[in-house]
Amino acid sequence: MTSTASLFACRPADVTLERVRELVAIGQPESLTLEYKEKYTPRIPTSVAAMANSYGGLILVGVTESNVDDRVVGVPDSAIVQIVNGCHQTLEPPWEPEIIPVPLPESGGRMVLVVRVDPAKAPRPLLVQGAAPIRLHGRNSVADRAGLARLINEAAPQAVAAGLRLPPTDLPLDDQGQASADFLVRTGMFVPVDASATWLPLSERGVRAFADALNNSPLHHALFRWCASIGEGGMNPFHRSGFNRARKVRLLWQGGPNGASAFPLEAVARIDLPDAYGTPVSHLQVSVEVLARFQHAFGRTAPLPVARLHELVDALTAALVDDKVTAALAALAGIDPLVMPQPLGLDFLSSTDMPDLLAGNGLTSVPDAGTSRGANLLADPGVDQRDPTERRALIDSWLQQISLDAGLLGMEKVLEQLHDTSPQQPRRPRRTDPL
Repeated sequence: MTSTASLFACRPADVTLERVRELVAIGQPESLTLEYKEKYTPRIPTSVAAMANSYGGLILVGVTESNVDDRVVGVPDSAIVQIVNGCHQTLEPPWEPEIIPVPLPESGGRMVLVVRVDPAKAPRPLLVQGAAPIRLHGRNSVADRAGLARLINEAAPQAVAAGLRLPPTDLPLDDQGQASADFLVRTGMFVPVDASATWLPLSERGVRAFADALNNSPLHHALFRWCASIGEGGMNPFHRSGFNRARKVRLLWQGGPNGASAFPLEAVARIDLPDAYGTPVSHLQVSVEVLARFQHAFGRTAPLPVARLHELVDALTAALVDDKVTAALAALAGIDPLVMPQPLGLDFLSSTDMPDLLAGNGLTSVPDAGTSRGANLLADPGVDQRDPTERRALIDSWLQQISLDAGLLGMEKVLEQLHDTSPQQPRRPRRTDPL
């Protein structure tokens, strides 16, 4: 199902009439990031400025708010010129957003105009008659003096996020200084923080909502299935554990058979709101990682099936775009869920060489190619990770890169066979396989 966020993120060629109709059919009211206009109006440039000065958004021109059977009515192509001229004549400095025309078949040349306002590309602050419009829930307002100062001094939120990467991570160590996990998989993102949440501690109620959402997310279900495949046992869902402070949260998930010396599976979710010390905070740092400890739990390890790895990475990324998870994070950051970013990429670290970890999957080593014990992979910003098909393609590309960087060939064929076996989800390993 098309959402405001997915229509904003997709490539221009992928903005189709079907996607527009899907979004309109949801019945999403006008909000921080969405506005409907039945026809061109001089208010459109002001809405462009307000969205650019806030978190960006979409203006659908040619879509009525009236309660009619078909709200997609279209506008003539002359509306494009009106929008461009209006923005150049009204905005200080002159600037025009991306305008994507979507033709309406058999309508005499009418079209829907998808106006995408990207604050990372706008010369913020954009002014209208000397004032800086900003976007509140479903309407435009004007920035006060403090808000205008922030706009002048801060970069656009998406531009900042695009340049940020999660801090480097490594496998945890035991008392002897040896890696205490077989492998680690991590993803995360930077969530823009509203000024109202800049100086506040992370709410206890908000953190509980985040933990509850994770405990009902695809990640929890995938980890539970994995635990069940290696034997019945105990499970501790996400709960506060370890270093927690007013602006730092650590949630721990543990699972595995009863009687094991260590939990073979753990997941850690972290939220970090940097201390301000007089400087406005711009982003909330969020990360979720999964650690496998089969060596410590059972005294042995086994090769990791590609099917299991694919399922794990899919569940990890799906969790951070889950509606309830994003709603909880948005509440902690004081922003509209519609402006929540997607995971930035994937970190994958192993305590052994990748050919050993991935042995038995039909992969072959390139002679003298060397190997690796990890990978730091970026996500394509044009991919909508909420869409299972697009997310699967992204994960396929990640696994191919992990394989090739380790001097292994054959991952493409393995993935083709995997998806042919189960188009909806990866084939799970047999119950007797600890991984």
